[in-house]
Amino acid sequence: MSPAEQYKSRSERYSRETDRLRKLLDRLAMVRLAVFVGGLVVFGALLSFSVIAAVATLAAALILFAWLVIKYETTEKCRRRSLHLAEINSLEMKCLEGDFSGFKTGEEYTERDHPYSYDLDIFGKASLFQYICRTTSKPASDRLAEYLKQSAPREEIPRRQEAVAELQTLVEWRQELMALGYLNDGVCNDPAQLMQWLGSTDIFPKRIREKRITIFLSILTLAAVIMVFSGLPAVILAPAFGMNFIFYFTRLKRISKLQEQVSRSSELLKAYSEIIRLIENRDFAAPLLQNLQSHFKGEISASHRIRELSKLVGRLDSRLNVIVSIPLNLLFFTDIHFCLALERWKHVHSSRIPGWFAAMAEFEVLASFGNMAFNNPGWTFPDVTEDYFVFRCRELGHPLIPAGSRVSNDFSVEGPGKAIVITGSNMSGKSTFLRTCGVNVVLAFAGAPVCASAFTVSLVRVHSSMRISDSLEENISSFYAELRRLRAIISGAESDPKAFLLLDEILRGTNSDDRYTGSVALIKQLTGYGSAAMVATHDLRLAGLEKELPESIENYHFDVKVSGEELFFDYRLTPGICSSFNASLLMKKMGIRV
Repeated sequence: MSPAEQYKSRSERYSRETDRLRKLLDRLAMVRLAVFVGGLVVFGALLSFSVIAAVATLAAALILFAWLVIKYETTEKCRRRSLHLAEINSLEMKCLEGDFSGFKTGEEYTERDHPYSYDLDIFGKASLFQYICRTTSKPASDRLAEYLKQSAPREEIPRRQEAVAELQTLVEWRQELMALGYLNDGVCNDPAQLMQWLGSTDIFPKRIREKRITIFLSILTLAAVIMVFSGLPAVILAPAFGMNFIFYFTRLKRISKLQEQVSRSSELLKAYSEIIRLIENRDFAAPLLQNLQSHFKGEISASHRIRELSKLVGRLDSRLNVIVSIPLNLLFFTDIHFCLALERWKHVHSSRIPGWFAAMAEFEVLASFGNMAFNNPGWTFPDVTEDYFVFRCRELGHPLIPAGSRVSNDFSVEGPGKAIVITGSNMSGKSTFLRTCGVNVVLAFAGAPVCASAFTVSLVRVHSSMRISDSLEENISSFYAELRRLRAIISGAESDPKAFLLLDEILRGTNSDDRYTGSVALIKQLTGYGSAAMVATHDLRLAGLEKELPESIENYHFDVKVSGEELFFDYRLTPGICSSFNASLLMKKMGIRV
């Protein structure tokens, strides 16, 4: 089946399962109520005949009631799982149609001064991040952003490609991974505070001494309680509980500090434990996946260890229930014992937590790429080479344009110090083609498939100057902002000429003569360094550089067809210089007399 057919089938199946479980929950709720009420009624009826029979009946009813409560909670979790899986498949069907607004935007990762991410719409609404992202944990979202902001080492790219290719086929497993995250969507999803605690110094450095003192004081207090029940005056409890209170109070500040560091991490850890357990229980063939999975292995699995920490944090959080906490602490110092257990866990396992979370994040990111590959079976894994400079592609399209309306182009350029000058009329596709090239290069360098039938590119730095605006906050004009951007590009090319530069309408903020003079100088300077550049422009004079520098400059264009008062764009990249423009016609359509 095609991806759309599979998603439709799975969505319908999980929707039916959700409805079945919802009806089962209704029945369980009714039975649970009947057992509770019936148990009380029978207990009352039997009490006058036989106390033993009444108590036995009530005990049986309570046991059955408890079992029904557990069964209800388990069924509810299954219902929510089916509901989320149905939603996941429904969202994927929309994504295939070009609507991927149901996924995280990654807006928090936007950097206006990043070498290319702002110009290429890598983050934000309708961005590449939103199209790819199927991560549910904060570490995984952060890792995906890193993948898209920075190229992987050359040797790492084929390893990622192999891992993505394997995960591409594991639809059921990938969606289970997402569903686990959705099931815990309401919990805190940022482990930063927990990680800070794991790296901090112990609040109770002398754990053995603290434990011995608490045990000794608890024994004394229990002995005093027993003596009171034996007939001694209750006044003997005062010094025992007073001593316990003083001991506990002197440690209260440290207990509160530790709880503040780990508070609300219990559910987060439980969620991460479930995700890691799913990863642990799968057999993988790709070396990268096997290597990541090995981080979780040991005498006791990582998921079990994290679940232990989740329980310890949850127990410490129970101190917020004052009614239960006060008597337990005056008798048994439960808060102190939980703190000691937490710090003992930290002492033994804290060094492994960053590796566990990082490996989990890598799995989620690679699964997101696998999902993208599954949704686009016609895409290909690129060949990323060290040779400089190579850019060859067949049927290259923009990944964010739906396949039904996407226009793909073949394109090739080789050799250092090359500049591709692309001319064309307004709205003909120049800027979109620059972004098409840039976005696919970003995907290639991240280890993901690209929107092309064949793709070869050199591993180089990517730098762009396309979307320039002024800044009231920094009190700078758009022209000065562009000059700063170009200065960064020039500095980068001076230190490392192996770069792929995307420049759209250079120096648009000045007059035409200055713009032409500056653009020519910039192109000559960059090609002189040996950098590769693509330049989109309306200025046909720049295309004349091909005659002056035939070894460095190549001209391409996007054309427009005019029929009466109508414009037609085919968005096909063609060698040569554009000969038709449409600004006058567009102005007439807007009511401007030309």
